[in-house]
Amino acid sequence: MSMTPGHPAPCRVLVVDPALGEQALTELTALGNLGLVPTVNLRRVADPALRARIEADWDTVDFNGFSEEELACQLEDGGHGYQALKCRAGIPLTRMVLERATAEGLQRRLVLVGRAASGSDTFDVAAAQDRGVAIRTTPGANAAAVAELTVSLMLDALRGVARRDRDLRSGSWASAVENLPARSLDGARVGLVGSGAIARRTAELVRAFGAEVWVFGSPRFTRERAGGWPGRRVESLAELLVGCDVISVHVPASSETEGLIAAAELRLMPSHAVLINTARASVVCEEALDRALRDPVSGPRWAAVDVFESEGARFSSVLADNPHCTLSPHVAGMTRAAMQASSHRLIEEFERFVKDNGLTGGGPL
Repeated sequence: MSMTPGHPAPCRVLVVDPALGEQALTELTALGNLGLVPTVNLRRVADPALRARIEADWDTVDFNGFSEEELACQLEDGGHGYQALKCRAGIPLTRMVLERATAEGLQRRLVLVGRAASGSDTFDVAAAQDRGVAIRTTPGANAAAVAELTVSLMLDALRGVARRDRDLRSGSWASAVENLPARSLDGARVGLVGSGAIARRTAELVRAFGAEVWVFGSPRFTRERAGGWPGRRVESLAELLVGCDVISVHVPASSETEGLIAAAELRLMPSHAVLINTARASVVCEEALDRALRDPVSGPRWAAVDVFESEGARFSSVLADNPHCTLSPHVAGMTRAAMQASSHRLIEEFERFVKDNGLTGGGPL
């Protein structure tokens, strides 16, 4: 990249994966209006027409954003560097990547990372703090979308829609009408693990179907805070698992929630129960869930999972050949409205940061 003598270096933002469709153009234009110069990674832009429009107006690159080494190399960019990074997916923002992106000698050093999603579990937050990199996310922007898919998975599990469709397509009417009458969400007791925006929206939706709601929340979910909730607060995870027909997981990935639901917890669930995980893979042990689903005596009867330990083009999971679960490819929050809301919220976060910190082209701050 050439620079005119006497003029400050432009403020560069690396867009690892732009928003989908027309929203990508809106997002890139908005970044430009903040004085940032986007460089767009085309690796995950599948639409040829959209690729052409991005290439016509912005600098572009093509690299694997899920590779630590490729991400670090791009952030260094031959010494030019970037002041900001924007992503949607959970890219590996490790200490190594952050150290290389903020190294002395770069024309620009990374100071801001924004993710148009609620979590930062693939980011080394401590390393970011050590290196002076601010992290911004958009919690709650996709709450309605995730709650909608969560409830649709509950209904599918209780009514057996997916498996009856499969049986009919194979020509077997008899197997398609097995296990009738089906169970209903009306009158069921739904247990929510988590008490954030997604859990609350899910509670509102299932209440509309006539379900009773129990909630096991974080330590901050006190009796006082639970007072305005559409559901009953329970004191322990065990109480929730034992007492509910449907369990739905809505907690972030953290050291406290890793393996929260493993073999012992699954054995507490009634044999007719359903487990839904649209949160994070690390919260529910995949191998333990696979074994529990195959046990006809104890544990959940059915599960629906939207998040996995291994995600990407080379998908692999022990649940892949389990006949007692529904799988979806981490798409709970991927509706047009949710992605627009997340993108808009992130642009606002970038705007606040630029305004509050005086981001300039000549250096990190």
